[in-house]
Amino acid sequence: MRIAVENRILTQLQRGVELVSRPFQTLEIPEAKVLALLHEAQSDGLLRRFGGIFDARHLGYKSILCALDVPDELLEEKAAIISNHLGVTHCYERLPVGDGDYPNLWFTLAMLEDEFNSGFAKLREELGLELSQLPAIRRFKIDVVFDLAPHGRDETGSGSPVPSDAVSCCGFSEREKVLVRAMDQQMPLVERPFSTVAEQIGESEEFVLTTLQAWKEQGVLRRIGAILYHREAGFKNNAMCVWPVPEDEILSAGQRVAARSEVTHCYQRPRLDAFPFNLYAMIHTANQEETLELFKDISSACGLSGGELFASGREFKKTSMQYFREE
Repeated sequence: MRIAVENRILTQLQRGVELVSRPFQTLEIPEAKVLALLHEAQSDGLLRRFGGIFDARHLGYKSILCALDVPDELLEEKAAIISNHLGVTHCYERLPVGDGDYPNLWFTLAMLEDEFNSGFAKLREELGLELSQLPAIRRFKIDVVFDLAPHGRDETGSGSPVPSDAVSCCGFSEREKVLVRAMDQQMPLVERPFSTVAEQIGESEEFVLTTLQAWKEQGVLRRIGAILYHREAGFKNNAMCVWPVPEDEILSAGQRVAARSEVTHCYQRPRLDAFPFNLYAMIHTANQEETLELFKDISSACGLSGGELFASGREFKKTSMQYFREE
């Protein structure tokens, strides 16, 4: 069983490490113990990966939430088609807790901006079903950190809402693309991880650290840190909350919802005729009963009505985005 200091370190590692040659030397316990803790968390299934968390839009990618209504007998077949796509990072069955008739298969899709429309059309053709596109109009809260000590949540993303089109990206050289590919999955858990990455890609440690620092200042890189499996961290239940909010109230409503520590992600998305909701939030709790009570509490405290709660059913895919790779 992990002790309190180890939980503090794992929480801190989610927030990110310093971009220095020996980043694990900057924490409150010895470097060797930090590395041993990470290796243990990885072998126990708690650590999903340790690496770079990038802003897809700054890399030139378009990312959207998609939803479709699939007959139960075809759900696994269609989910397999979706999950096979390199640009899909999450694919879930989501079921309304109420009686509404809504899409039951949800996934995120990210592709390079100039390839997105053709790629989306190809995937829709493969599925043979109508796909609803729900891009983020505003991001109120992103980049969740699970606080392992009190089982609360924190976030290290943008503090103020960011319009989805408020990002400009510049071209990336082949050297830079190679570095992104080396950082967007599992980094070496060693004393000098950036030096090891540099050796792997034929660059100097100085190039790696200087480039990563510049990207962080530009918003391309959010952080280098740990990503945990929420279920292994004690948050075994997750759900999507949605509400219909008047357009002139969406900004303040989104800020109120995002201010709740229990909310991990919060977005404004477009309304659809078949899905008339425009404020979305994700919550994680220990069980379904807590999830339902939390949804009711957030709705009441934030002055929201007419919402729906979508419990997560089967998880078909959950992985980190792989950038600048060919299908």
